[in-house]
Amino acid sequence: MRIGFFGTPDISAYVLQKIYEAKHDIRWVATQPDRPSGRGRKLSPPPVKEKALSLGLKVIQSEKFNKELVEIINKTSNIDVAVVIAYGLYIPVRFIDGLERPPINIHFSLLPKYRGASPVIASIMNGDDVTGVTVMEVNKDMDAGNILAQEKVPIDIKDTTQSLTWKLVEKGTGLLLKILEPYKNGTIQPLPQSETGIKATHTGKISSDQRHVDWNTNAMDIHNKVRAFYPWPITESKIDNKVIKFISTSPVNSNYKDLPGTVVEVDRKKGFLVVQTGKGALLVEKVQPSGKKEMTVSEFLNGYDIKKGARFSNV
Repeated sequence: MRIGFFGTPDISAYVLQKIYEAKHDIRWVATQPDRPSGRGRKLSPPPVKEKALSLGLKVIQSEKFNKELVEIINKTSNIDVAVVIAYGLYIPVRFIDGLERPPINIHFSLLPKYRGASPVIASIMNGDDVTGVTVMEVNKDMDAGNILAQEKVPIDIKDTTQSLTWKLVEKGTGLLLKILEPYKNGTIQPLPQSETGIKATHTGKISSDQRHVDWNTNAMDIHNKVRAFYPWPITESKIDNKVIKFISTSPVNSNYKDLPGTVVEVDRKKGFLVVQTGKGALLVEKVQPSGKKEMTVSEFLNGYDIKKGARFSNV
């Protein structure tokens, strides 16, 4: 099958590799331009570009989806299906309408629940036990296209956005490969989201300003935020004017009556640190002090003199 591919980050590169391994004819790969990165701010190619070049595929880069990009794509070849995976640029209706059938996309939720930019973060923040993936048609409205296939994926209590995203990528890629031929042949009956009987919900972009811990909330909510905000923007708080990022935690019961944010238990030898919250307490397991690498609490306490009764701030 002749495929046109749109994508930019690591997850897109993974899907591209799997489509290639499935022996489909990938006519071109459209991605964003090289961006400055690292301390030297040198231009670095997006992961999809690196993957495409390693596979000997044609790469098209553009700052936006403009007339010139459309002309390049049209001159390159005809395609049977366009696949869009975390492309990061708006695809105009004029391009979609010019295709024989709409492009298809993998969305990391059970649509119409959690449309938008941060479905994985939302599912973890809300304490969901189950999420899933949807292979859908792309239309002019964000994540509102017809459903082609769906599959549920359980959420583990220790799943982070990083680990859960990759579970969903693997599951979604498998679904995508299953439906490519039926979709091209017109043997799949697309399901409008309005006919699922489920009310659409929306998620917005996450800001780094949201990373701070509110210790007045309950331990489970803080734990879910720690998981949801890893690997970015990473939940953090201050103690003794030191910024501490929380990498791994667990909620625990607490009979302490201390103010939220107070360190109620600390044991350097056992690597033990417990912080009181508005309800229950938070067992801190892994942290990253500002400017340092990630470390266990045992390693952290060996270098930082945190005493019982010290208090983390909300800002």
